[in-house]
Amino acid sequence: MTDIRNGMPAGLLSAARWRKGSRSGAYGNCVEVTPVAEDHTAIRDSKAPSGPALVFPRAALTSLTRAVRAGTVHAPSAEDLLRVLVLRGFEFLHPRDANGDLTAVVGVRAHHDVIDVVRLHAEDDAIASRLPADTLDVLNPTLVLWQRTGWATAVLRQLVDLADERTPGMPARGEASVSPLRGCWVPTTPGRARWLPATA
Repeated sequence: MTDIRNGMPAGLLSAARWRKGSRSGAYGNCVEVTPVAEDHTAIRDSKAPSGPALVFPRAALTSLTRAVRAGTVHAPSAEDLLRVLVLRGFEFLHPRDANGDLTAVVGVRAHHDVIDVVRLHAEDDAIASRLPADTLDVLNPTLVLWQRTGWATAVLRQLVDLADERTPGMPARGEASVSPLRGCWVPTTPGRARWLPATA
């Protein structure tokens, strides 16, 4: 018998009897399941029957199904994701315009020789960026290492998932990094701040 493991090609489960979900549409685009081994279930994409199979302990899959039916499984909200960022050390600012109206919620975190910045202007207007540590104006950077824009929850999720020590497309730490961050942010005009590098 084939060694059953998560991610194995579903085609290797030759004795499997795959079943589609009862709510499968006319096009058949859904997942299929089959019992494997004594206490596991495999899941595959019906559009890619030879593709990878996800293998779960049957008890875990049963618990997940019950939670979904009960409505207790949900995607994290923007508030949930902001809490995660606060726990990771983000400091949040609330820039205001000349009339005192809030223009955005801005989170900044300096770490691993980079600066992560997130700006929330509206539910559907957010931007997250990773900048070099020597960036003088994080709201108008001249160089951006990584950036995502879009709905707040999607942008925040991508920022939460971004590894601290590695920026996609950039050299690993120690290969070629920018100078360590030394200094502080000082407010200049309403809604603006400037990086003041340390002199000693």
